Amino acid sequence: MFNTIKISVLSLIALFLFSACNFGNSESSEKQEEIVKQVKENESNNLRKAPQFEVTTIDDQKISLEQSLAENKPTMIYFTASWCPMCAKNWPAIAEVYPEYKDRVNFVAISIDPTDDKEVMTKLAEEKNLDFPLVKGTPQVMIDFGVDSQATTVGINEEGYVEFQKDKTVLTAEEYRNLFEQLLN
Repeated sequence: MFNTIKISVLSLIALFLFSACNFGNSESSEKQEEIVKQVKENESNNLRKAPQFEVTTIDDQKISLEQSLAENKPTMIYFTASWCPMCAKNWPAIAEVYPEYKDRVNFVAISIDPTDDKEVMTKLAEEKNLDFPLVKGTPQVMIDFGVDSQATTVGINEEGYVEFQKDKTVLTAEEYRNLFEQLLN
């Protein structure tokens, strides 16, 4: 709660300084009004800022929050593990829905288990026919997000705020579609 208040106060101070530096510039005033609106919307929704992260998939593709924000795309992270029975139930649903959204939402499945190396995750992708981006065991990202277990889905909007976190949950393809749509709307 204190961090939220602190961030809000710092945001308002930054906006004040920004407006003082651009006084009289109508284009900057319009941008300032848009920024103030976004800050107020995010504060009123009690959304928390997503931590920065950068990971490399088993196919050597870099995915980061910074990249998603630059592309003005939302991001969905699925925290998984190769041995997780709940995750195994989610993989087919994600695999079904991912192709429909891959151009509009940056999606990545990150293993929380440090023993899930590139070889383990590559074998898993081949055996289960998973075509979505997979990352070897990177527990630090899970810790940074405050996630405490696998089978957790986190949605980050295009402004970098966590829209939702579904902990330890098995979801249907339709429920995943709804989550992707929530991020897009």
